[in-house]
Amino acid sequence: MRSWLVVALLFVSSSVRAEVRTGSFHSASLGRDVSIAVQLPPSYGTAPDRRFPVVYALHGLFESHVFWERRGLAALLDSLWAAKRIPEFLVVAVDGGNSFFVNGPAGRYEDLVTRDTLAHVESAYRVAPGRDHRALLGISMGGYAALRIALAHPEAFGAVATHSAMILETIPSSDLGARGWHMEAFHKVFGDPIDPELWTASDPLALAQKVDGKALPALRFDCGTEDRYGLYAGNEDLHRRLEARGVVHEFALLPGDHGYEYVRAVLEVSLRFLAKTLGR
Repeated sequence: MRSWLVVALLFVSSSVRAEVRTGSFHSASLGRDVSIAVQLPPSYGTAPDRRFPVVYALHGLFESHVFWERRGLAALLDSLWAAKRIPEFLVVAVDGGNSFFVNGPAGRYEDLVTRDTLAHVESAYRVAPGRDHRALLGISMGGYAALRIALAHPEAFGAVATHSAMILETIPSSDLGARGWHMEAFHKVFGDPIDPELWTASDPLALAQKVDGKALPALRFDCGTEDRYGLYAGNEDLHRRLEARGVVHEFALLPGDHGYEYVRAVLEVSLRFLAKTLGR
């Protein structure tokens, strides 16, 4: 039923098209320019005195800042806006490569998200500044990063939501089923062999064991029950750990595999969750 809803929303208005601007800015944390894509809401060009909240979207492994438009998420959001199903905000996607958005030997990619990108967007676009007007959305690798940032930097964002977050109950290895190209990506970020201290320092499951639930942003995460990487297990483990510490959050296991068919089917739920918190 959700897939029919997605199809219907995509055709609500053929005249409404997402305006997605691509460009770059200098990241002090990485010491180089970084690519960015920004989707503007329909009223951005017609309400010059209005400042909008922002949803920062973190992409998955082997993706980049163009994923939001290329995977049909910008068009889906535009259809939701056209149908008046969701309030307006900017969406910002920054290119984090295969970095897992962590601070490590490959670069300070977490700082790229929590410092440089926020500073650039709040100076270059007509947005409302501050935590209460910022949300973080992550998918797969980006979901792992979004949850980690929510737990480690609760001061940065007012709400965080993820789909199919890469939450692993053990350090990945080929023996445990990780594929070769996945292990190459892990090794570039966490060392070869993987440095257990660096891994644990960035692990949402480890962070959940010591987090102060009262300080956290509004938090929601879900995963497909047929996720081909088995990520539902790690997501459910995170849910149990947060629940044991009395951390208020929303969690769901929903029908679906790992991929953008699943993401498109559930995206409206997470965007609604984020939108109700922004600017509250």
